[in-house]
Amino acid sequence: MEFMDLVKSRYSCRKFSDRVVETEKLNAVLEAGRLAPTAMNHQPFKVFVLKSPEALAKIRGITRMAYNAPVVLMICYDKDQCYRALSYNDEHECGDMDASIVTTTMMMEATAQGLNTLWARGFNAVEIARGFELPANLKVSCLLDVGYADPTEGGPSPRHPVRKEMSELVQEL
Repeated sequence: MEFMDLVKSRYSCRKFSDRVVETEKLNAVLEAGRLAPTAMNHQPFKVFVLKSPEALAKIRGITRMAYNAPVVLMICYDKDQCYRALSYNDEHECGDMDASIVTTTMMMEATAQGLNTLWARGFNAVEIARGFELPANLKVSCLLDVGYADPTEGGPSPRHPVRKEMSELVQEL
């Protein structure tokens, strides 16, 4: 699939079937995340794979953002390992951006594998960290729900094809 076709075909799936995600497909998604670029190549991220009934019940009990996906990837970053651009006097920490790049890369690979995803951040990260007993240095950045769309209700929302004109988004200086 051409990259632009891949980008156009990806959408936020909010209703998944109970079909199991094949191990080789999940491994390809995780490998894409492993290869994703990060600031200064510090690779400060950690991906937790939630697919056991216990882990899925726990995340679903904390947030609705897990929907009914058979796999939820919890993408975190280590605040002690991420690059900090202190030398530029803006005290910028790159951990959340690094985690976002990793998530995007995994999301696109999932799409290439014929899987559907939902990138989620509508939750209380502190509650999730507490619920999964994460160490204080790990910060939950987002969730990536992964699976196969429910064939009757799992399609894109009506908002999916709506895009602003290029002139509204891009300006040459």
